[in-house]
Amino acid sequence: MPKVKRKKATRARGRKKSSSGFFIALMDRASNFAAAGVAGLTVIFAGLVALLWSGGYFGLAGERADQWAQGATIAAGLKVERITAIGYEQTSEDAILGAIGPVVGASLVHFDLHSARARVEALGWVRSAAVTRLWPNTIHVSLREREPAAIWQLSGALNLIDSSGAIIREIDAYEYSNLPLIVGAGAPDSAADVLRALRAEPLLWGKASALVRVGERRWNMRLDTGADIKFPEEGIDQAVKTLARLQDAYGLLDRPIEYVDLRDPTRLVYRERGDETGAARELEGAR
Repeated sequence: MPKVKRKKATRARGRKKSSSGFFIALMDRASNFAAAGVAGLTVIFAGLVALLWSGGYFGLAGERADQWAQGATIAAGLKVERITAIGYEQTSEDAILGAIGPVVGASLVHFDLHSARARVEALGWVRSAAVTRLWPNTIHVSLREREPAAIWQLSGALNLIDSSGAIIREIDAYEYSNLPLIVGAGAPDSAADVLRALRAEPLLWGKASALVRVGERRWNMRLDTGADIKFPEEGIDQAVKTLARLQDAYGLLDRPIEYVDLRDPTRLVYRERGDETGAARELEGAR
């Protein structure tokens, strides 16, 4: 008669498997509770941070830390005791000090160099500036000033400008009378090329009494005699060099001329005052 299998052992194995599933389920629940707890703590922490931030706690703490750091550097002797500057002639000392600000006695370490340089370069006469720390107690300013090139007239106001067209300051009618007058809306923004070209030719620079913007396209140079030099829209450098060469060779601008027309790059024509024919003449060998 065949032997019967042990059913008890089978039941025992079954009970063991059931117990294992129970523990796995219990661990899953514990894990879920833990995850829920972490999520809850995260929400609470985030809420606390938001509350502190909205209440200005972090900003206040940062300000106090910054104040403490500044106080520490000042106590260590790293504080602003003097301000030095070089490279200025037209710019006043008061203007420079005003741009730097009331910093004497403040921390040299915490002084904002970039902001100070921007304020100094905003001064009309200043073309460029460098602001540096000289340890342990000095702020040093080095300037490059603008060079006056012309006077811009608009709506009755006169403004001194440099060769780039940058406005230096407003002036009175009697100031800088040796500089040419620029007339026309938007003229400073377009004057850089013609001013640079004329300044490179000493024979022409002193003869320009005014530069007139024509149709926002090109320039006329008016002489002291009232004659007009008509420059082209393009190639202003070459036109000015040609005019300088003709002045050197023929004394063209010393003649009683009414105008000189340089708009055609292949030929130069001019007209003399008192010419009853009214005809324009072409100057041979001009190009």
